[in-house]
Amino acid sequence: MDGNRKHSNAYNHILKCIGLFGSVQGLITLGTLLRSVVVANLLGTAGVGINDAFNKTLNLVRSTTDLGIGFSAVKKISEYYSQDKTDAMLETIEMVRSWAFVTAAFGMALCIVMAPLFSLWTFDGDYNYTLSFLLLSPVVACSAITGAEVAVLKATRKLGKVAFSQLLAVISSIVISVPVIWKFRLLGIVPSLVLVSVAGMVVTVVYSFREFPYKLAVFSKQTYSRGGEMIKLGVFYTVAAFFGSGSFAVISNWLVKESAEIAGLYSTAYLFVTYLGMFVFSAADSDYFPRLSASFRSRMQINALANRQSEVSLLLIAPMILVFIFAVPYFVSVFFNEQFMEAVPIAQAASISLFFKAVTMPVAYISLAKGDSKIYLLQEFLYDVAVVAAVILGYRLFSSEGIGYAIAAAGVLDWIIVSAVAYFCYGYVPGKKEMRIFVIQGLVVACGWLLSVYFDSWLELCTGTAVCISSCLISYYFLKNE
Repeated sequence: MDGNRKHSNAYNHILKCIGLFGSVQGLITLGTLLRSVVVANLLGTAGVGINDAFNKTLNLVRSTTDLGIGFSAVKKISEYYSQDKTDAMLETIEMVRSWAFVTAAFGMALCIVMAPLFSLWTFDGDYNYTLSFLLLSPVVACSAITGAEVAVLKATRKLGKVAFSQLLAVISSIVISVPVIWKFRLLGIVPSLVLVSVAGMVVTVVYSFREFPYKLAVFSKQTYSRGGEMIKLGVFYTVAAFFGSGSFAVISNWLVKESAEIAGLYSTAYLFVTYLGMFVFSAADSDYFPRLSASFRSRMQINALANRQSEVSLLLIAPMILVFIFAVPYFVSVFFNEQFMEAVPIAQAASISLFFKAVTMPVAYISLAKGDSKIYLLQEFLYDVAVVAAVILGYRLFSSEGIGYAIAAAGVLDWIIVSAVAYFCYGYVPGKKEMRIFVIQGLVVACGWLLSVYFDSWLELCTGTAVCISSCLISYYFLKNE
């Protein structure tokens, strides 16, 4: 009885966390969309382009100077937290904050020194934006501090505070940026970016500092010697993220050469699918990875955690994929012009990859939880190469629809690779219940996608509704029994 209660509590915890971060992610998406629409109307296309150029350059500086501390710090802090080693945990938090302070200062200094070159590179030989990049340098520092404090909250399971601080950061970005840009138009871009980053940092540190008073040991040799493992893991995670961004850029650039219209359709479809996945997978970094990191020494616990996370993710994502497949044509027809309808079949096929990601992501994190950063990097690199090759081949064979097929096929290949690596390296085996859910919901999702391809109008609507209801009932049955 105790085992069943413990298993049920684990399911409830995962569901609550996914519900919390999924809801917050929905509000964040809505807020971001609202801010983007208002800013676009105030600034016009030229202003949006300048704002986007600033953001991309700042993100590049941030991602290359923060050493991935916002992710890697979670592992060590979480381990001490789960073992009730308070002194060791507090020392680790102090070490993390010290590293974050140093990377923040270095990133800010780099932005100041490189400001003329950033202006030259970003704006095609124009040095007139040098002062803008100088003024934007605090954004890099604020981002590094914020990332470290969010990691502290995640590792110590202050998930409500993480979610609420993220929501407040988005609200503050709207409250601050819209009036500033409305008042100063193009001249308001730089101050709005700085004020928004400062506000986001303040919101986060208020929660974090209340839990753990701020202490630094910047000049301690022990700080840098103890942080070596964390930095190594963070750097590999950052490189993996860089590969992911690089694969997206390679695909976009290749498609632009083939057809700018096709590239736009791909970007739109990819955005739809990414936002859909965030509703379920946004809780992985905040909740699942800290719990997995705390149990990395026990193969049995790792198997149990990964299986339960996969089971719940499958039960939630399957009905969402089906609703998305049948609803996206109507959504695009209402909110986009007619030429974007060609993105619908791409998005419908690509959404199948999320079904496999529900199983792949929990397993892929095992290597990170164990500190095997090279294995994680290899898995990500193989997927990135596979998706680039698949999209090029899919487009060559099936035109624009082939892009969606390619993304789905890459998701299947990623599942196979990650599962094989986890089995041979860590002895991971998917549970019977997970496989049963995978097969049943997989068949329903496949059936729904085929119906969307071969049926039209009212027949598609009727059969689609039936399939969606069936998937929801299956998920309800499994969740109710737990």
